Amino acid sequence: MVDNHYLHALMCIPMEAIRELQRVKDKLESQLRVIQSEIDAINKSIKVLERDNPEEAVKGRELRGLGITDAIRRSIRSELITPLKVRDQLLQAGFSFPKGKLKLLNTVFSTMKRLAKTPEFEAGKVDGKFAVRRKAALQGSSLLPLAEGAKAVQ
Repeated sequence: MVDNHYLHALMCIPMEAIRELQRVKDKLESQLRVIQSEIDAINKSIKVLERDNPEEAVKGRELRGLGITDAIRRSIRSELITPLKVRDQLLQAGFSFPKGKLKLLNTVFSTMKRLAKTPEFEAGKVDGKFAVRRKAALQGSSLLPLAEGAKAVQ
């Protein structure tokens, strides 16, 4: 017959393991509550900033869900803009690019070069630097005037 002491020892081991797991679970739940309160505070801060800067907030939400080409396309308006400014707008809007800031600038530059060859956009220069703007028809085929200090490139 099996010794009662041996059976008691076997029964105590799972109970100790259960108690230890419960302690770990309680500790993790406590840490989660702290983290959740920090997330709530961050969300409140974001709402305040978005309320104070509604245009930036809308643009940021617009760009974050897009691919790189579409985000660049949306950043280009009727005024000439350089790849550096487009890159900065993307970063400010929270656009994530896993390869880093310099690679993003290279990607923006090459994408803008490609877009400038399409009928929707045209290339130009701002302070001697490559820039692109969206073509906008005014009264037929005339284009919007260029930004001060800018000139169109043929």
